[in-house]
Amino acid sequence: MKKCLINAGLLCLLSSLCLQAQAATAKFHIMTDPVQGTWSNYALSGDGTVMAANYGGEIYRWTAAGGFQDLGPGDPNSSSIGISRDGSTIISGYIGSDGFSRPAIWNASGLVDLGHPHNGCTTIGNSWGSGYGVSGNGSIAVGLAWTCTAAEGFEWTANTGNLSLGHPAGNHSSRASAISANGETIVGFWEDPTGPRRPVRWVGGKHDLFLGAKTIGEASAVNSSGTQIVGQAPGASGYGIAFFYSDKRGLIKLGTLTHINTDQSFANGISDNGRVVGWSGDQFGHGIEAFTWTSSSSSHMQKLASVLNKLGAKIPAGTTLTDAVSISADGSTMVGQYVNGQKFGNWMAHITK
Repeated sequence: MKKCLINAGLLCLLSSLCLQAQAATAKFHIMTDPVQGTWSNYALSGDGTVMAANYGGEIYRWTAAGGFQDLGPGDPNSSSIGISRDGSTIISGYIGSDGFSRPAIWNASGLVDLGHPHNGCTTIGNSWGSGYGVSGNGSIAVGLAWTCTAAEGFEWTANTGNLSLGHPAGNHSSRASAISANGETIVGFWEDPTGPRRPVRWVGGKHDLFLGAKTIGEASAVNSSGTQIVGQAPGASGYGIAFFYSDKRGLIKLGTLTHINTDQSFANGISDNGRVVGWSGDQFGHGIEAFTWTSSSSSHMQKLASVLNKLGAKIPAGTTLTDAVSISADGSTMVGQYVNGQKFGNWMAHITK
């Protein structure tokens, strides 16, 4: 009997230690931006230790140790930004010596001009497009390239150059907005013959309207293995709401924080453990707030601030997290925008276990 009691006590002790080891905590801080009074956009590496930032067209690389490193001017008319999972490569757009904007990557070699698809139009106005995403090691880049009449998604490697992913017939566009870390799945939009965007993925260079040919919306992000996709599609009321999709589970519409029929939501990112982040609300009414949703739970989306607060994050009083624009693949780091009274700015949060 004594032996059993000792074993039971030991099990309780070990269980307690395991619970402590697995307890998650969160830290929150307001970022000190290198540029004030302009728009910003962000992308995080796989473990959140490196961040790419686009401030009004100026491109930066951020690390906790070194802060913001200015990589030089990008395209002032494009907010696109992406980063490889290993943090080695950043993608966006920049203005060439000819005055044309074009997709580019920044890596250890410096700036690499990705050019224009081989089948692209030579009369392209003043833009060749912009870069949006890169694979895990930075070897494959994707984005948008302008044609004579519209725009099309592209895929680039150092060996093949810039190759077109095609676009709908006529004056209709496509865009490659993100690529899985393994480089096998590209997601974005493929316009409907009447104009609206439709969610699309490319596998092996072939486009697939995975939500059906009549579903409008767009795919915005994909997990590292290409098995989970998020974006926006119409809800029951016809307004755009965030979605989660996998071949295994199909389409899950995430709704909105308020459940008001006229509110909208948009999913900006997904981690490899199925945490989705984005914004929800009415941009022209009662405002928007950052949300989070997890694929392992059947619950509705939650306010990201509430989740972070429960994990111990200290968000300043009066601060509303209006958007979560990126999440690291491991789910440890998130970044986005906030408002506090008349003050606007950017934040970063870290979740540790």
